[in-house]
Amino acid sequence: MVFFLIELLLLLFLLSWVLVGRFRYYALTKKWVDIPNARSSHSLPTPRGGGVVFAGLWLVIALLIWVTGIGIPIQHLVLLPGAILVVVVGFGDDCCDIQPIWRFLVHVTAAFITIYGLILYSNQSAHFSYIGLGLFGLVIVWSINLFNFMDGINGLAGIEACFIFMAGSYWLWQSGAKDLAFLAWVLTTVILGFLLWNFPTARIFMGDGGSGFLGFLIAGFALVGKFCFNIPLLLWVIIYSIFWFDTTLTLIRRFLAGDSWYKAHRSHAYQRLHQAGWSHSRIVAAISGVNILLVLISFWINIYQDMMLWGFIAVLVLLTVLYLGVEKINPMYP
Repeated sequence: MVFFLIELLLLLFLLSWVLVGRFRYYALTKKWVDIPNARSSHSLPTPRGGGVVFAGLWLVIALLIWVTGIGIPIQHLVLLPGAILVVVVGFGDDCCDIQPIWRFLVHVTAAFITIYGLILYSNQSAHFSYIGLGLFGLVIVWSINLFNFMDGINGLAGIEACFIFMAGSYWLWQSGAKDLAFLAWVLTTVILGFLLWNFPTARIFMGDGGSGFLGFLIAGFALVGKFCFNIPLLLWVIIYSIFWFDTTLTLIRRFLAGDSWYKAHRSHAYQRLHQAGWSHSRIVAAISGVNILLVLISFWINIYQDMMLWGFIAVLVLLTVLYLGVEKINPMYP
């Protein structure tokens, strides 16, 4: 069985690599290309929308496993409708430029459907409050968008997702959600196939369809893990912390400074490092090093759960120190 799983994952990796290459050629013929501008971290026109490949592969595998009755119960599929909506509207924006208000409404709809599914199938549905439901919906919408904000340099979003889903798969497996753990492995595998085209040199971008899909699934897996398998949300918060910390703090600072916080910009910490002369590979390597430490902390507090709050405080201190380091290298407001 183990060898079969390895062979299947290897096949999906190769399939993702091949299909992304074919999609890249198609995107060029359709002129779905990002043209560098003053806010870009790239200097060459690059096709976009490649994330629809790994998103599509993952959705097909998830549906096939369910349809064939191999092992995924209905309550574990509450993420699929929302994921499909996010991919469709994101890819639509990649190729046709959908207005932000319509994208936002679709994101809210995806979050509502997911939360409704959790109410129906959660082991803890009786403990939901309206305020809690609203907050969880907000978390999903914010995760979709913040992941998109952080998808700005070669390989960063894809490698971040691999860290998160591989760590998450361990907790899911440990909690008995082996089907969801397998889907996390599948997702990591098809992302790696995409990364061959995106890192260290970006020959295609994942686009809004891919980044929104990943942001949605991170929040979705965390909520399903919490309410169906009692996996602490704080574990997911910690391994996701580089992205949400940078994005949230940056937008708060822009809002307080009177900037148009909702418009595209180059104020994120990773963008300012690039402006200071750091290469894409160096930034991704540095963030990956921090991610390794975050994964170790999350595993430690999963074992010693009475130390969970202290572990989270330690993460906040670490990220604050790193953020101040970036501020010293290239301040947001000189």
